[in-house]
Amino acid sequence: MGSALLALGLLLSSCAGDDTAQADRVPAGEQTTAAVLNTDDPNVMKISVPTMQCESCAKTITNGIKEVPSASDVSVDVDSKTVFVKVANNTPETRMEIEKAIAGVGYSTPDIQRDQAAYDKLPDCCKEGGAEMHE
Repeated sequence: MGSALLALGLLLSSCAGDDTAQADRVPAGEQTTAAVLNTDDPNVMKISVPTMQCESCAKTITNGIKEVPSASDVSVDVDSKTVFVKVANNTPETRMEIEKAIAGVGYSTPDIQRDQAAYDKLPDCCKEGGAEMHE
């Protein structure tokens, strides 16, 4: 029993990563932003992130997008592997800037390949196949 609890504890802690504080993580099943964005708004981008695995991924992606000056709000749906980003001006150039930010923190989009060095630094649960750690 003790070794099973230890193994479970190690599995659960691996998703936090070495430099992510427990208090900074979003509990599973909770929205990563305070409000869901209006997807009918023409200035809300919908971006698929097929390599997203969990809420820890969502937080990393959100933090990366928040570094883009044209992004005013972000909402992430882990279940559908979709990111919604409110921008001032929804142009192809702005979309590319947002997708580059996502790739820069280690996640691929349909149009941009992830930064491998950033991907290598992600916790195991955030890497491809890591979703099994949450089951």
